[in-house]
Order: sequence, then C-alpha cells, then structure tokens
Amino acid sequence: MLDLGTYTAGGLPLQFPDEVADNRDITRFYRGWRPSYEPGTHRVYSNPSIGLFGYLAAESLGKPFLSLMEGKLLPELGLRKTYLNVPTAEIQSYAFGYNKAGKPVRVAPGALDAQAYGIKTTAADLLRFLEVNIDPSRLEPSLQKAVESMQIGYYRVGDMYQSLGWELYAWPTTLDTVLEGNSSDMALKPQPAVRLNPPEKPGDEILLNKTGSTGGFGAYAAFVPERRIGVVLLANRNFPIPARIKAAFTILKAVETIQEH
Repeated sequence: MLDLGTYTAGGLPLQFPDEVADNRDITRFYRGWRPSYEPGTHRVYSNPSIGLFGYLAAESLGKPFLSLMEGKLLPELGLRKTYLNVPTAEIQSYAFGYNKAGKPVRVAPGALDAQAYGIKTTAADLLRFLEVNIDPSRLEPSLQKAVESMQIGYYRVGDMYQSLGWELYAWPTTLDTVLEGNSSDMALKPQPAVRLNPPEKPGDEILLNKTGSTGGFGAYAAFVPERRIGVVLLANRNFPIPARIKAAFTILKAVETIQEH
C-alpha cells in the first residue's frame, strides 16, 4: 500500500492504456502487469498506482470509495462544496474547462477516475483543506493521525521527499528546486528513490505542494505549516505547471515577508 501511495510500486504507467475501460479490463491490466523495477527503488508518477491505493483503502473498510468520500471523509474535513459527482443542484456552479482549441470540456471519465483524479472542488474548500493540514488538532483523533501521516517523507527523490500525495521540501527553498521537483522529467520519467526508514521530514520547517492537471483544468496547492501560510490556484484552463509554481511561490514569499514585518 505504501508503494502504491508513493508511486514506488515498480513502474506502473502514468495512465491506463486506452483499452482499459471497465472493471474487468482493470483487473486484467493489473494481473498482466509486471514491474520494471524492484518495488521501492524508483518513483514513477502514476494514476493507476494512486487509483489502486484508493480502491484498496475503500475495500479494506468494506464500503464503496464514493460513499466513503462523500458520506464520511469530505464532511469530516469540512469540505461542503467538494464532490466526486457534482449534484444536480450545483451544476450551474460547475465550471467548464477549456482545451487548447478553446472548446469547453469536462473532466473525462476513466478507469479509477474517482480514486485518481475525479474530485471537483472550489478555491474556498481547497483553502479549507490546507487549513486543516496546517492545524489538524480540531479533527477527531484518527483523522488527525491520517493528516499527519501525509506530512512526512517515506521516500527521497533528489531534494524532494515523497509523502502520500504531498511532495515535501525543506523550507526555505528556492524556486528552482520546486520547479525541478515538478518538472516534466519528474512527472514522466522514472526517478531513483531512497526509502526513508524511519520516515522523516526534510527539515524543521517544510513546504508541502502538489500540482493537478486534467484536460481543460489546472491546479496547484502549496503551504508551510510552521509559518501558517498557504496558497491555492484553480484554473479552468491547463496553464503550464512552471507558471503556476512561479505565481504561487511569489505569493508565499510576499506573505512571509509581510509576516516578518
């Protein structure tokens, strides 16, 4: 499970092959897949990896992933405008994305889409998510423990520490370091990974960040818990990742400067 949640399972691909369309195809895909690397030695960013992680987590609780997310986890986090399936009453508020041709699009369905990339949210709710990550003390104990488990590094990949979803850096850090950690090479190519045993943080103060992209949409979230600062960017156009990071980094540094004065 840890290898799936940190993209170190052995080289699962970025996306499912086009022919994987339903549950039988998914099962056939995993049964036929063979690792390219010894598990735990390389990080390869992968939706089939994080998607299987989410599926198995729900299976362990004996309930469907959708009902656990929308019926339990999202409400307990206080995310009241975050959905996997946007309800009819909220459709008018559901923004279209725009593809490279300027045509309106929605997030495309796909294999394990809910578990890997299918969540829809608002800037206010994503800020709320950052707030509970910055200070999880008001959450019930098991959820607080879960949030804290996502803020420690399980693998080191260059200057980046890979947690469950979040990617960590020692703070302060440089813009170039964060850009390198979110580069095309990091997203598309295998990277040697070093298991951290025991898990650890990259410093006394850390930056946690994560990009998100689907056709027609782009997102970025970054925060420094010890400084109680964070920023989220949501766009209904897939702006280049370096542009998102540069904008967010500028905002974080400006807020930090204000704090210091």
